[in-house]
Amino acid sequence: MVYNIDMQKLISVALDIPINKLFDYHCSHKGAKVGARVKVPFGNSSRIGVIVVIDHTGKRESKFKVKEIHELLDLSPVITSELLKTVKWAATYYHYPIGQVLFTAMNPIHRKAKNEPKIKYNDVSQDITVPLELNEEQLIVSNKIYKNIDKYQVNYLRGVTGSGKTEVYTNLTANLLQKDGQVLILVPEINLTPQTVARFQKYLSIRPYEYHSNLTPSQKFKVWKACKENEKLLIIGTRSSIFLPFENLKLIIVDEEHDQSYKQNDMFRYNARDISIVRAKNFNCPVVLGSATPSFESIHNINIKKYKQFKLLHKYHKSKLPLITIVDTSIDKPDEGISKVLKDKMKLELDKNKKVILFIGRRGFSNTVMCSECKSMVKCQKCDVYMTYHKNIERLICHKCEFSQKFNSVKPCCQNSSLVPLGIGTQRIEDKIKKLFPDKIVFRVDSDNISSKKDLKDFIDKTINNEVDIFIGTQMIVKGHDFDGVSLVGIINIDAGLYSTDFRGLEKTGQLITQVSGRAGRQKTQGNVIIQTNNPRHKLLVKILKDGYEEFSKIALKERESVNLPPYSHIGIIKLSSSNKHQSKSLLTEIAKFPKNKSVFVFGPSPSETSKKNNKYFFQIVVGSKSRKLLSEHISRIKLYLASIDSKIKWYIDVDPTEQ
Repeated sequence: MVYNIDMQKLISVALDIPINKLFDYHCSHKGAKVGARVKVPFGNSSRIGVIVVIDHTGKRESKFKVKEIHELLDLSPVITSELLKTVKWAATYYHYPIGQVLFTAMNPIHRKAKNEPKIKYNDVSQDITVPLELNEEQLIVSNKIYKNIDKYQVNYLRGVTGSGKTEVYTNLTANLLQKDGQVLILVPEINLTPQTVARFQKYLSIRPYEYHSNLTPSQKFKVWKACKENEKLLIIGTRSSIFLPFENLKLIIVDEEHDQSYKQNDMFRYNARDISIVRAKNFNCPVVLGSATPSFESIHNINIKKYKQFKLLHKYHKSKLPLITIVDTSIDKPDEGISKVLKDKMKLELDKNKKVILFIGRRGFSNTVMCSECKSMVKCQKCDVYMTYHKNIERLICHKCEFSQKFNSVKPCCQNSSLVPLGIGTQRIEDKIKKLFPDKIVFRVDSDNISSKKDLKDFIDKTINNEVDIFIGTQMIVKGHDFDGVSLVGIINIDAGLYSTDFRGLEKTGQLITQVSGRAGRQKTQGNVIIQTNNPRHKLLVKILKDGYEEFSKIALKERESVNLPPYSHIGIIKLSSSNKHQSKSLLTEIAKFPKNKSVFVFGPSPSETSKKNNKYFFQIVVGSKSRKLLSEHISRIKLYLASIDSKIKWYIDVDPTEQ
């Protein structure tokens, strides 16, 4: 490709490397624009970079000899000016190198020096097959939100499970598509996209585009190009879709905003929900956050009038809230996880050809295995955490480092070593249920059983065709799936959440109970929920069951406020790992003593939740403040120091962590 040449310019380029700076190059190409890619010399090799700044005078001084770029790859930017603004904000807020944030936001095809594929658009227009009907409550809420549809505002749609939030989303979307606007709808999990697309598609004049990690680079590029060129557009996607290059964005909807899946928990640790608010502000358009169980941060923002709240108080199909039964497992001792009360109720509902969901927080056959003789439990040799037993493959697997070994090859722990499964996992429950109800079809819903597009399609097809009687699952089962005909939900064991060491443990447990319970009686019948616990008199468990999530959250938030934890402060975690146990801890001890503003607090150092992984020892400190600005400034000082330490010591920063 030949370009016209004019006077030499100095450009600043972001590269996909873990260094938080831009690199200067000379560029004599007339067509160079901010947001375009260039191929540049870097050390003894060449790299792809993105132009972030252009100095047309070329007179800016540099300490180093400035090299000429090798090649200008784009005549038009691949990163829009608004997206670049978002990337700069995210790099600063999350303390992550700007180049790596940019390449996260970039289409996979653009990350390499490839020509853009020639994409033919399929016609996405269609005839509306079903008229959208809203009840009075939904219509009132939709009209109130739409009244301010042309300006930035964070709206919170709080509706009981099954109240019909999707119909409100659809009505808002349909109105904006009629005005040739672009709409983005975020869902927390890939397995929710087909169901969500199907719900919207039947009411709209265009077919939505999907966007998630299961798409090929070419499929992703097609959506990327549509965002830049189609004025009228609907995208339904997971968290990565928040970085698409919209040109005419009119609305962002974040469904189930409380879900932890919106937070990326490795590398660039961003929260798509929070970036959606930043982008809505950039586009001067509204964002709608929705959930039956708002995150405590969102409740706080509603309370301080930062978000505007709208409520849906009634179920769409006018069914009653489920009946909840608590089983004290210290009295009704479970057999392989199933109490007598739960077993009897399952039989009763299954005999009526109803469906059942059993929820458990752990995949695998059991938590771990124990020696029945000496009572020792099998731990990972590398990570010092308990191994999970997977009966179907007769292996023990560490879900931290993925080390695995055959069940019968575990080194004997004593003279009469005899390993037996301890605790309950999804596979163990599945085996038990198949023995109890051999004539019923059982389907296990967890990341072991659904790990590919084919598995996901099989799960969705069987659900739609009513081929499953009993669903057994982990978190995946509660994330917005609408299972027709479910009359009973059993929560096998809630105690891990009630006694979690994570300060968010109770919040997550309250959300879990509410969301799982919402799977029962979704249509016109009243559902039943059975919760098994060893402590039926736990204060907050009693509160949520008696008065609901809203009253539970008020008490839990007061407890957070009393100890100055989020949302009443802002925190970041600084985590170090090293093969030398004392090295990481001593460095963090030194960092904890750094001079700081009196409103900044530091907890630790302490071992991380996983204190050892892959023969590395992990320690962390928690840094916090009521002021985001002061917190960010203090973390910046820490980051500057960490950049100078031994490269064998690995570290990362997690701002607004959802896990500890």
